[in-house]
Amino acid sequence: MVDGKDVSVNEIYKEQYAHFRAMNDILYKIPPLFSVAIGGLWYFAASQLKSDRMIAVGIFLFAAVVSLCSVFIMGRFSLAFSRYITNLNKLDGDYAVSLKDQTFPPSTVKIIQFLLLAAMGISLAGVIYAAVPLLCPAPPA
Repeated sequence: MVDGKDVSVNEIYKEQYAHFRAMNDILYKIPPLFSVAIGGLWYFAASQLKSDRMIAVGIFLFAAVVSLCSVFIMGRFSLAFSRYITNLNKLDGDYAVSLKDQTFPPSTVKIIQFLLLAAMGISLAGVIYAAVPLLCPAPPA
């Protein structure tokens, strides 16, 4: 009950389905956003390798943090998405269409999380690549 008014199951269903549809739309807009953000950081870090390796280290490290935080964001998104699917499946009854019980192929969110973890690994490799000459300078010739 909201403000003393009864809300029908049909209204709840329509509202949750609208939320689910909006989240599904957002889900397919997220990968390009992550690609642009992390790729832009990589580009900036790589452009700093010749002029200031310390800045490149910081930027690659920040890209790794962004990637890891994005994995957590996608985890929360997946949890909310999953709860909407559960509710909608209950209301759909025998007509429910869901792949929730499937483990293979992995869900879109799991694939995005995997790619973000790979991006974090590449970012950390960038940190090492940029930092090694700072920590172990070549002997003078």
